[in-house]
Amino acid sequence: MTTAMFVTMASVFVGFCCIAGAYATYSYGKPRALVWSLFTAAVLCLTLVPVTIAIFWAA
Repeated sequence: MTTAMFVTMASVFVGFCCIAGAYATYSYGKPRALVWSLFTAAVLCLTLVPVTIAIFWAA
C-alpha cells in the first residue's frame, strides 16, 4: 500500500463523514450555511482530492 492510497482512503472517509454531518445538521434544523459548508467539503473530499492524487501524484 502506498502513501497515495492512504491519503485517498482518508479523504474518502472524511468526505463520507461530512455527508453524514450535513445530513445530521439538516435533520436537526441547524443553519443552512452549516449544511452547505459540510456538503461542499464532502464534494471536495470525495471528488477533487482523489482525482488530483490520481492525476498528479500516483500517475
